[in-house]
Amino acid sequence: MSTLNDVVITKLSGGLGRRNPEQDMVSGLLFDGVATTKLALNKIERLASLEDAEALGIIADYDVTGQSAYYQIQQFFRMNPSGDLYIMATTGTSYEEIAGKAMDMQEKANGNIRQIAIIYSGATTFAQTQAAILKAQAQADLAYKDYMPFEIILEGKGFTIDAASLAGSDAENVSVVVAMDVEKAFAKKLFRKDTLKLYNLLPNEEVVPLEGDLDVYNVKNADGLKKENGATIEFIFKDSYKNTAAVGLALGAISKAKVSENIAWIEKFNLTGEGFAKAGFVGGEEFKTLGTLSELNDKRFIFAKTHTGLPGVYFNDSHTCTLGTSDFAYVENNRTINKATRLLRTALLPKLASPVLVDIDGKLPQSVSKSFEGLCRSALEGMVANQEVSAFDVYVDPKQNILATSELKVKAEITPIGTARKIMVDLGFKNPFGIDKA
Repeated sequence: MSTLNDVVITKLSGGLGRRNPEQDMVSGLLFDGVATTKLALNKIERLASLEDAEALGIIADYDVTGQSAYYQIQQFFRMNPSGDLYIMATTGTSYEEIAGKAMDMQEKANGNIRQIAIIYSGATTFAQTQAAILKAQAQADLAYKDYMPFEIILEGKGFTIDAASLAGSDAENVSVVVAMDVEKAFAKKLFRKDTLKLYNLLPNEEVVPLEGDLDVYNVKNADGLKKENGATIEFIFKDSYKNTAAVGLALGAISKAKVSENIAWIEKFNLTGEGFAKAGFVGGEEFKTLGTLSELNDKRFIFAKTHTGLPGVYFNDSHTCTLGTSDFAYVENNRTINKATRLLRTALLPKLASPVLVDIDGKLPQSVSKSFEGLCRSALEGMVANQEVSAFDVYVDPKQNILATSELKVKAEITPIGTARKIMVDLGFKNPFGIDKA
């Protein structure tokens, strides 16, 4: 450095407080499907946009015979354009079997997935969906045990108005979505009757009913009815998404939210858009009475609804399939504890099998207990700064007998962010003159 008189300015780094990108939005979509030329079965692919899915061969035509992978991916990225989505196509004969592959997908994603939606194209009753709920919770339990926790979102396939409550399922990491756009649920696609292959009309073609049969159609262009090998081709219409729920939309909302945020937050999560214009349910039904909606809410289903005086469509809540009194009754509760779990493990893992000094009485010196507390505090401070938890406390008991157990016990408690599920207002008239002066 020059010895001449000067003003020396040193460039510093870190003042902006930028951190590594959060992984909270990393999501997964597990579905039964067919391979494409670029998508192999049971192999994960990572998407950053709908275009990435289309490049793999998952296009609108992929959604046939009950499948909805393209629709779910499209809705995910519509809700969260910055989303990060793993997908895996697999095979199975039941919803329960597909749900049983969630942990396999998580392991292939190196534990990166924070929330996963699971869909199934086959005919499914609500009883079979209930079996899938239990299987999904078993997968979530395995994931937590292996330090890669995630939340699971299922379609409420086979849903009816009198469906049993989910509160007794004891599946605290599983949520069931029964929301579906009414128009989308009843959308029909054209198939060849002989091959049941999807047919896309050309600009110069139109569908005309077959004389004498209300369910069969022909395709007509300027040259007449469409034929093949001299025979007129017959077509039929089939429902595309009749037993499908908008889990991709829910997954996108969850990935967009902070871990502490409820996806029913009106100000942030308006669901209206392409592919979701009107509140409805799986099967295309509409239940408009407040009593019915209240009952379904008590049964802990996630559905879409409107609010009087406000345009748009919104989720009712973020229920999980457990009792409302549980600490883990809502998705944001679980996402918060899951994130804290990952952060604490990452902070403490380097200390595994490390030497720990003890004093003459076999207790932990204050310097040791405070050191471990400091590691945990540093891990959780970011959640407070990001308003994901209100506060936290960490304590390492210096009296624990580590010489006998080789276990160092840490107690960590977090105070979550509250959710204004109801806003109560006392409203009445007031006479400025008072009663005596009236």
